[in-house]
Amino acid sequence: MKSEPLFLKNAQTFAEAMVRCGVRYHFAYPITPATEVMKHTAVILPQYGGRMVQMESELAVSNALAGCACTGKLGATSTSGPGMSLMQETMSYMAAGELPCIMLDAMRVGPGDGDIVGAQSNYFQATRGGGHGDYRVIVLAPASGQEIVDIMPDAVKLAYTYRTPVLFVIDGVTCTMTESAVFPEAHDYASEFDTSSWAFTGTGDHPKRYLLTGSYTHSQGEELNEKLLAKYEVIKEKEQLWEEIEVDDADVVLVGFGIHGRMGQDLVANMRAEGKKVGLIRPISLWPFPDKAFEGLSESVKSLLVVEMNHGQMVDDVRLAVNGRIPVHFLGKTGGDMPLCTLAEMTAKINTLL
Repeated sequence: MKSEPLFLKNAQTFAEAMVRCGVRYHFAYPITPATEVMKHTAVILPQYGGRMVQMESELAVSNALAGCACTGKLGATSTSGPGMSLMQETMSYMAAGELPCIMLDAMRVGPGDGDIVGAQSNYFQATRGGGHGDYRVIVLAPASGQEIVDIMPDAVKLAYTYRTPVLFVIDGVTCTMTESAVFPEAHDYASEFDTSSWAFTGTGDHPKRYLLTGSYTHSQGEELNEKLLAKYEVIKEKEQLWEEIEVDDADVVLVGFGIHGRMGQDLVANMRAEGKKVGLIRPISLWPFPDKAFEGLSESVKSLLVVEMNHGQMVDDVRLAVNGRIPVHFLGKTGGDMPLCTLAEMTAKINTLL
């Protein structure tokens, strides 16, 4: 399909983007606000020779996804809150087995079943790993439908290059927002990667293989973890993503991901028009966290304001990144009808800091 603009819910945009980039199998179970993704892939995947499979539970979803990845095929899933919690054991397994996939957590308010409105309270779960063991997955936080489209080819490449799950975290407000996005011509990026050295496709063309996600000896367990650690260090060095606006001479820098990062673009423009030196750092990769964005901040920056739809999670990574050099302040809100810090609230807090 040729390049075209579409006017869709961003959950549908996510579905379109991943299918056009090479995802051919989508395993899912209905859960608000991620259900629109599975509904959309059910319609469009057959046009690409693929299939959406509705499983009986999120546990079944994640294990089907792992099985698909074992064959070298690129699968995906989309879920929210409680569903993501149920998938954590399999994510640990897939990290250990170095199995690529695409995942979406359409974040809703928690803990527990929570509410279906949007939140960003899954940051710890996504970036620290909700399963057991020393593992990481790449975590991406696009702020708009167009950025979902733009970043999806990179997500597929990252999944295969590092043989890892790639997790998108998008708050429920952004997922249900409807806006335009321009899609490039469809291209199966997954087909560009040679999986013959590790995929399980039968032993006709290669010797017998096994997938080891545990260890039969203490040395095997150490070797596995050291191998993964070396890979994670490479990812941390090469794959940090962020947007920065007007930070070179800023007195205060706003830090936000997802929808608050997007709102920060308007806030900076408004305050600069008033002659106030405010800048923005918007992390796009939450893991690896973009430490490099903070390492180069000038001495003019007197304080940072982190804004999140939670009670304070990414703020910990910002504090670690600046390592005490710059005061870090926090503004957050979660729960309720619309758990957003408004532009007026953000502006008032920055004026206080100024």
